[in-house]
Amino acid sequence: MLRRIYEQFHFLQWVFRESFLSTILHKGYQFYDFFQLRNKARKQAHDARRRKEGYKDERFLRLKALKGKYAAKRCFITCTGPSLTINDLEKLENEYVFGMNSICLIHNKTDWKPDFFGIQDLAVYDKLKEILQNTNNGIVFAPYEFRKLRNTPEDWIYFHISGAYHLYDRKYKEKFWSRFSDDSYVTVYDGFSITYSLIQIAIYLGFDEIYLIGADCDYMGSEQHFIEYGKFVKGQSAVTATDRNIVSYMKAKEYADANQIKIINVTRGGKLEVFQRKTLDEVLAINEKNKVF
Repeated sequence: MLRRIYEQFHFLQWVFRESFLSTILHKGYQFYDFFQLRNKARKQAHDARRRKEGYKDERFLRLKALKGKYAAKRCFITCTGPSLTINDLEKLENEYVFGMNSICLIHNKTDWKPDFFGIQDLAVYDKLKEILQNTNNGIVFAPYEFRKLRNTPEDWIYFHISGAYHLYDRKYKEKFWSRFSDDSYVTVYDGFSITYSLIQIAIYLGFDEIYLIGADCDYMGSEQHFIEYGKFVKGQSAVTATDRNIVSYMKAKEYADANQIKIINVTRGGKLEVFQRKTLDEVLAINEKNKVF
C-alpha cells in the first residue's frame, strides 16, 4: 500500500530521495521493513512447522502426492542463461526436464516441451502470463501466493515458499545466505532464484541426479537470458547476483553430498563452478536413468 502511494507521487519520491529528510526517512523505512520481514518470516516458519508436525494442508496435497514418484531417475533443470540453445533442449527429448521463466517462449520455435515448469517471481509472471497460460509447459510449480494474488490456474502444483528469512540481510547488509528444505510439502526455501527452488522440488520428487544447463550465473553481460523478455537484472543487484546464487548453490551441494545426490553442471561456460562439470553430450551418452530407460 505504501509503495503504491509512493510510486504515484513524484513529490514524495523527491522528499524520500533528495530532501534534507532523506536520511531520516530511509532509517525509518529500514526500521519498518525489519519488523515487516521479521513478522512475515515468523508466519512462514509457523505455517511450515504445522505441516511438519502433521497438519494436512489442502493447498499442497497435490505436491505431496508426487513425493518420490521419480525415485532413482535423473532430470535436467534448464536455466535461462544466454549459453542455452534450442538445439540443447531438443537433445533432451528422452529426459525429464524442468523449464522455467522464459523457456515458455520457445513454443513457436521447436516442438520440444518440458515435463515440468517453475516460476516464482511475480514480475516475471506478469510479463509471461499470456504465453505461459496458453501453452503446454508440463506440470507447473509456483508459490501459493500466485494463486491468491493472480488467480493462476487451479491445476498448477503450488508450494509454500519461505523467503522472508534472509531478505533483510540481502537488502541492507548485502549478506547472502540460504537454507535448504528436505521436504517441499513442508516448505521450499527461497535461494534467490527459481533454480534453487526447483532443485529442492526435484529432490523431493525423487530425482537423485540433477543436471543444470544454461546456469551461466553471470549478470554483467549485454545478454542475460536464453530469450530476452524485458526482465533484466540491473545496477547493484546485477553486481551481487552471481554471489547470491553461488551461496545458494553451495548450500544445495552441501545437502546433495550428504544425501548421495548428484548435481552436475552441464552449462556451456558461465561462472558456476560449485558443481562438477560435464558436457551435455557426455551425459546423454549414458542413459541408464533417463525417462525411457
